[in-house]
Amino acid sequence: MHLDDIIAAKRAAWSGPRAADAAARGRLHPAEPGRFAAALGGPDVSVIAEIKPKSPSKGRLLDPERAVPTARAYVAGGARAVSVLGDTPYFGGSPELVRTVAEHPDVTVPVLFKDFLVDTRQVRLAHDCGADAVLVIVRAVDDALLKDLVQTAHGLGIGALVETFSQEEVDRALTAGARIVGINNRDLQTFAVDLDTSARLRRDIPRGVLTVSESGLAGRADIERIAAHGFDAALIGESLLSSPDPGAQVRSCAGVPILEVAS
Repeated sequence: MHLDDIIAAKRAAWSGPRAADAAARGRLHPAEPGRFAAALGGPDVSVIAEIKPKSPSKGRLLDPERAVPTARAYVAGGARAVSVLGDTPYFGGSPELVRTVAEHPDVTVPVLFKDFLVDTRQVRLAHDCGADAVLVIVRAVDDALLKDLVQTAHGLGIGALVETFSQEEVDRALTAGARIVGINNRDLQTFAVDLDTSARLRRDIPRGVLTVSESGLAGRADIERIAAHGFDAALIGESLLSSPDPGAQVRSCAGVPILEVAS
């Protein structure tokens, strides 16, 4: 299963009117503009810990009923934000799962709604489920929709983590007004992982734009590696979910100081 297949299925799912879903009753608390960005703005690499029930490459990773206890462990371990999959067919998440985590009183950090966005209504859905930010994958959309997705998120008072995989995509993200740029170390066409992708692309992102290294980060050594390139945050999923103690694993990755790099 490749990104093109997932995006085609997502476009088909959002091609017409949507039935009532998790957004029907709106969010429990008003959005706090800048909350997600503020969580990533400290002197150390912020850990964004992920709730991902399954993946196309690894299969089942987490029982959705364990989402809240796992998120609580993440927070106790020092995670600055929690990412929750909103996609059901491929990753076993759902908007309802995002809402459950975002509204739980013990989950005191911002929540990222992670899905494959192809329609601005998905941004509204994320907002209404209580998310503090959405993931926007540059490769999945054209320039006009990319800008619309980012502007819609900002207009609703939530952040947009704009994910890139190449220099061209970084340029597109910045042109669209991205304030937080993610660099995915995993090629979503082949699922191959190369941490050098983060190092190569980070130097082209200007000071003042928050940066997140995503995928393939397995432990503190990897966090230290991206810290040396000036990354503000790390999105970590499978290595946490495969750990017998996810909270302790987060704790082992937290507190790595960000090194100053020339820009």
